[in-house]
Amino acid sequence: MHHFDQLWLAGLAYSLGMRILSALLAAGALCAQPTVNNVKAPERSVPAHVASKLSAADRVLFDKLMRVGLEAAWSAVTQEGYPLCFINELTPLHGDRRLVGRARTARYLPNRKDLREKLYGAGPQLNYRTAEEAQAGDVLVFDAGGETKSTVSGAMVTTRFLMKGGAGILVDGCMRDVPDLAVMPASIYLRCGHASSVSPLLMSVDYQVPVRIGGVTVMPGDYLVGERHGVLVIPASIVEKVLEKVMEHDQQEEFQRKLLLEGEPIYGVYPTLNEANRKKFEEWKKK
Repeated sequence: MHHFDQLWLAGLAYSLGMRILSALLAAGALCAQPTVNNVKAPERSVPAHVASKLSAADRVLFDKLMRVGLEAAWSAVTQEGYPLCFINELTPLHGDRRLVGRARTARYLPNRKDLREKLYGAGPQLNYRTAEEAQAGDVLVFDAGGETKSTVSGAMVTTRFLMKGGAGILVDGCMRDVPDLAVMPASIYLRCGHASSVSPLLMSVDYQVPVRIGGVTVMPGDYLVGERHGVLVIPASIVEKVLEKVMEHDQQEEFQRKLLLEGEPIYGVYPTLNEANRKKFEEWKKK
C-alpha cells in the first residue's frame, strides 16, 4: 500500500472515530439533562453542630425557619411594618447553604488611639467576647461600616464560636483566613476577605446593641434567614406570626408547583387558584 493511501485511511478512521465519539457525547449530554418534572424546592436542615445544642423549642423553631419560603417571609415581614429587612450587599461563602439563627451584635469604628486604649484596657476585644459568650444558634453580626482594608475576626475565634453551637457570621466588612472559614460548617456572609488583623484601622466599641448591616438595622435577638441572594431580618416579636402566615402560603405554592409540573396552564393556578383548583387544593391537603 502506498504511503499516501495509508495516510488517507488513517485520516478516514480518525474522522469516523471522532464522529462516533461526538455522537456518544451528545447522547450522554441529552441523557444527563434534568427533566422539568423533577423541579422542586431544595431541602434544608439545621446543621448538626447547631441542632445538637439547641433546646427542644428552638429545634422546632429553627426547623420551621429552615423550610420557610424566603420571599414569602419577606412579604410577611414587610406587611408587619418592617420594609427595610433584607440584606443583599454581602457575599456568602457558601451559596448552597441556608443560614438560620439569632443575632448577636458588635459594632466597630475607625481606630482612635485614646479611645481604643480605654476600651481595650477594660476587657477583651469584642470578637473574642462574642465567640465566648455565644449561645447555640447564634449568628455573629459585625457592623464594621463596610471597611474593606481591615478585618474583624478569623478562623481561630470562629473555631471557638462553632464549638459553642454558632450558626453563622454576618460582617459588613472583612474576615481573615477565608480558605479556612470556607470549609467550616457555619454560614458566613461578608464584603470580602483580607489578610490583615483588626489593628490599626478598626476598633470594637459596642456589644449587643442595634447595628447597621447593608442598610438594614439588626437588633440583638433578631432572627436571620439567609440564602445566596441575601439575608432576611425578622424581629423576634413577630417571628411566630410570620411563620404561621408563610407556612400556609408555602403549602399552597407547593400545590401550585405540582399543577404546573403536570402541565396545567398558569391561568387559574398562579398567583390565585380558581374555584376548581381551590377545591383540588383542599382535597390535596387532606391527603
